[in-house]
Amino acid sequence: MKICIIGAGAGGRNASGRIRELDKEAQIDIFSKQSEIGYAPCELPFAMRGTFTDWDGIFYPGNFFKENRIKVHLETEVTDILRDEKRVIAGGKSYAYDKLILSLGARPSIPDIPGVNGKNEFAMSSDISRWKNLDSVVSGYSSAAVIGSGAIGIETTQALKERGYRQVYLLEIMDHILPSAVDQDMAEKIEKIMVDSGMDLILSARIKSVVTESGKKRLILEDRELEVDLLIFATGAEPDIGPAEKAGIRIGETGAIAVNQYLQTSDPDIYAIGDCMENWDVVTGAKTRRLMVTTARITGNIAAMNLVKGKVIPYRGTTMTFIMDVSGYEVGAVGFTEEKAKKMGLDATSVSYKALKTRPAYGGKPVYCKLIGDRKTQTLLGGQVVSQHEIGAMINELAVVFAERVPLPDISQIDTPYSPLIGSDPVRGAMALLLTKFDKA
Repeated sequence: MKICIIGAGAGGRNASGRIRELDKEAQIDIFSKQSEIGYAPCELPFAMRGTFTDWDGIFYPGNFFKENRIKVHLETEVTDILRDEKRVIAGGKSYAYDKLILSLGARPSIPDIPGVNGKNEFAMSSDISRWKNLDSVVSGYSSAAVIGSGAIGIETTQALKERGYRQVYLLEIMDHILPSAVDQDMAEKIEKIMVDSGMDLILSARIKSVVTESGKKRLILEDRELEVDLLIFATGAEPDIGPAEKAGIRIGETGAIAVNQYLQTSDPDIYAIGDCMENWDVVTGAKTRRLMVTTARITGNIAAMNLVKGKVIPYRGTTMTFIMDVSGYEVGAVGFTEEKAKKMGLDATSVSYKALKTRPAYGGKPVYCKLIGDRKTQTLLGGQVVSQHEIGAMINELAVVFAERVPLPDISQIDTPYSPLIGSDPVRGAMALLLTKFDKA
């Protein structure tokens, strides 16, 4: 079988490895416009910090592609997908395929601000060449404005502070940070942590224009002006759908490539995965975008299984999980925010809960939880957690409860472990409190 994969990001790489495990004889070709194998944009702030200096092995160690007989075509753009002939035109050459995977990724989304001219302006992306250009520039300056307070924007701000920048502004057009992941009440806790650690946070920031003069960038806001050396956009991304759209493959309502539950596009021999595919949430099935490396890896594996073995694994949708570190605090979320749930017409109610994971004598620190539940079904719609303790297990627990639609009265009866030193599960306390809200409904 001849398999072509357009895009060498996490989804394409995972798909290629899984295909090779399942089919030892398949001919696998991966095409990438980039000069090097791409990486996840979430890695870039940590490279900026100096956490690591060698990109080799970040995703696949050693000679993964060579050892698995996967042909990688770098600096090779796919210009046409000839569906009737089952061929792709890449770098001026023609390649036949039996099955094709679109792992096209996404392109940085830059807001339309008057005066933005590309000089000392950078957008976070998965292109290593862009990172190297940015890194070479960062070391020569001492001030920056980061636009966008998603995880990458916050982590980039932290990285620049750790690099010794005297001034870093973090600007967000919304009235609170992490607007797609947490509600305002939880965001306020994180914002205090950020401000206390020395970050300059500007919310509800309306940038009227940018002026470039004397090598500086001057941002004109409604109520002030900021002068910095660099302007960094962490303002999200748009699915890259160009080759699919040109080939007549159906584009979904969100502007990403429409797929069925087996990740097939409107052409059953062509699959779409990762950032370029139209996703849906696991609870309501509402269409959404999910531009995350975890989704790319999951959908890459599923597409590979279905491509080789037939329709064996349906993709259920995203649980919208999220986790990051902010100045020594872990922040995580699952599912819908309360604001989003209500906008979707769900019968949502919420509780906020604070508890020590274990007693102070054992080093216990507060865990802040917010849970959103559906009164009608008595199930979880979303959860948000902030703590200096590790919260990964709590987020995983909430993700399973959310995805499986487990009634909270049932989950509350399952024993969870306790030790004075390790403590208990604060999420259970929040669930018990949420159940009392259901009783009052």
